Amino acid sequence: MSTKKQKREKKEQQELQRQNEKQTYRTLIMTSFIFLLSFVFFFWGASLLPVTDPVESNYALTAKEMVLSGDFMSPQIYHTYWFDKPIMIYWLTALSYIIFGFTDWAARIPSALCGALTITLLTHYILYILKNNIIAIWSGIILATSLECWLLSHAIITDAALMLFTVITLFSAYIGITEHRKMHMTIAYIAAGLACLTKGPVGLVLPGLILLVWCAWQKNKTFFFRLFPWQGILAFLITVLPWYVGMYHIHGMDFINEFLGLHNVLRATVSEHPSDNHFYYYLIVFPISLLPWVGLFFYSLKKYGKSTDSFHRFLLTWCGVVIVFYTLMATKYITYTYIAVAPAAVLSALSVPDVTEGNRNAGLAVVIPFFLFMGVLISLSLYIPSDSWWALYLIILYAVWALVFRWNRTQEKRMTTVFTVTVSAILIVILSGFPSYMHSRSFKTTAEIFHSLPGHHYFYRTYPTSYPYYTNDYGPRIISDASPSKTNETRDSRWDNKSPIPTITDSQFEEKASHHPTYVFLKKNDKENFNKEPYAHRFVMEKETKDGYIYKEKTVAP
Repeated sequence: MSTKKQKREKKEQQELQRQNEKQTYRTLIMTSFIFLLSFVFFFWGASLLPVTDPVESNYALTAKEMVLSGDFMSPQIYHTYWFDKPIMIYWLTALSYIIFGFTDWAARIPSALCGALTITLLTHYILYILKNNIIAIWSGIILATSLECWLLSHAIITDAALMLFTVITLFSAYIGITEHRKMHMTIAYIAAGLACLTKGPVGLVLPGLILLVWCAWQKNKTFFFRLFPWQGILAFLITVLPWYVGMYHIHGMDFINEFLGLHNVLRATVSEHPSDNHFYYYLIVFPISLLPWVGLFFYSLKKYGKSTDSFHRFLLTWCGVVIVFYTLMATKYITYTYIAVAPAAVLSALSVPDVTEGNRNAGLAVVIPFFLFMGVLISLSLYIPSDSWWALYLIILYAVWALVFRWNRTQEKRMTTVFTVTVSAILIVILSGFPSYMHSRSFKTTAEIFHSLPGHHYFYRTYPTSYPYYTNDYGPRIISDASPSKTNETRDSRWDNKSPIPTITDSQFEEKASHHPTYVFLKKNDKENFNKEPYAHRFVMEKETKDGYIYKEKTVAP
């Protein structure tokens, strides 16, 4: 009997092993499929999008100079050390340039890749925590198709990478704390270190604050003590110290004063854009960022707002702390609350069964914002000419038929219909309208015209960084002797030192003699100001472009 029992147990173990291997294989296939679909979705149309001003061009040019100079430690822009952001976004973009060359689409690969990894890992984490395939997959779908995630996964900025590392930090920390798994806490601290290399100290401070508030809400001292494993702290220090200590060793207090003083402390205490510094700023921005799923989010917020479940509270804390934290900061940017979109997507996904089971309020919460979003796209199509808008109108008509006229017959397919039409609309927009808009924000076309004119090139009161990015010509900006700032906003003068743009004053330019033809570019709204300058009589308009005017000096000094 003993032998038979051993054989039976061995057979059961082998069967269990085979089942585990099959499950692992299925999970690997599903994960790979999600990643590939996400990457294609985010990278779709990237070759049509130029590098835009004023933000993307800073990152693109800095990474380009990193490759050309061979200095992969200290970021430079305009051949001057620049400590606006930590090193991660420049490393990722520079690596893409090295592999694929200096192309616009190569500059967009890091964000598309980070976006795809975020969707894949979010799906994996939710599947692990909730053991629910439907909620896990819909969490990824809702995040991927939310307006801000789609936009930032195309953009040449830091936020897609920050989102990736924040998702890893917080979900790994949740697992590590609730299951007392130090390996996951170590992963969380490493990811927080990578976030600090992406955005600065906020990569640790904000996730730490979220976890502390959550632990306090749970009233669990054990959870609190599990937050600080020495293995995780050591892993964090090993991750961040080589670059931060190296930068201090190379640049000393210049790095501390500019990176921590100007770009962190000052940004938190003094608004860079005073006109945006309102307490309600993110109460408007955040719901817009969740389109077309914002209604489902508020439905879930009402449903789970008073839940005592630890995971529900974790998601609510994540959203709430991020919004409150950045509301208290003096400087406000649209992208700052982006990392709160991830828990909002998961909260929304928790209510998907209500939609598919025919709950009227849940269905309306999905359909009404969806049609508002489609209305916005239709409005935009009226301002951006394209021969392909008919496809957008056609799929919206289908959505009206499926979601309105067949309301009572398609309750199980509402989510799928909204998802399918949203994806189709986004793919059409990026091929039809988005490139035109991006070109209107980029100096690329004018840069080619301006740079083709032989001689010296100057910019009057403006400076599109995409010009040196595309031409390798660092023609300086002409500014007023009275004030170096070209902005009309009343703001702290310390922000004038944010970017080391190559600059000369009006008087320096007036006294400058040239033995070569001299060209000056100015925006259309600066024409009147330029004509008042004492040297204006020496110039005549050469060309008009979509971005402004090009003036040429009438005579060349002997």
